[in-house]
Amino acid sequence: MKPICHTLRMMEVAMRFSALCALVFCVGLTVAAAAGAVPPVHHTDSEDYSGTSSCGAFDDVFVGHLDVNVTSTFDKAGNPVKDIVHISGWETNSRSDMPSVTMTAHRSFNVIYTYATDSERDVGNIFTQTAPGEGVLFHDVGFIMFDGDTFTVHGPHDIFDQGDAAFCNALIAITP
Repeated sequence: MKPICHTLRMMEVAMRFSALCALVFCVGLTVAAAAGAVPPVHHTDSEDYSGTSSCGAFDDVFVGHLDVNVTSTFDKAGNPVKDIVHISGWETNSRSDMPSVTMTAHRSFNVIYTYATDSERDVGNIFTQTAPGEGVLFHDVGFIMFDGDTFTVHGPHDIFDQGDAAFCNALIAITP
């Protein structure tokens, strides 16, 4: 499974999420085998994270929270068909040299992984950051499809395109 969020800071969270998906998958197979029928498996989890990212003259100091709701579906033989993952949460970023310069971004999106095609679709508000008087500072919204080594992007995806620079530029934009 490819990383859910495409910033370096999310790699650790994404790896933990991948482990969570593997656990859900194993639990689902065990439940399906024991029950004879193969109902969907549901799991919820949450994750707090924090760290820093260099913006050159200062660091972006961030803390965040993710709520994850996973539904895994199986065929009649108990083989995995699809994982539907709803992710919501927030992330607060501040400048290391001016801690009063702070902003909070929000997210609410779905990751749909289809086993037969080994493909992932990320759909919704992956990240949106606004500021009073500034409007939208950056956003990843719409649809990204990962299919093997290719990807298709619909909608603006500032973080996918710019990485951590999107956060750095936003912090600079709101600095008095």
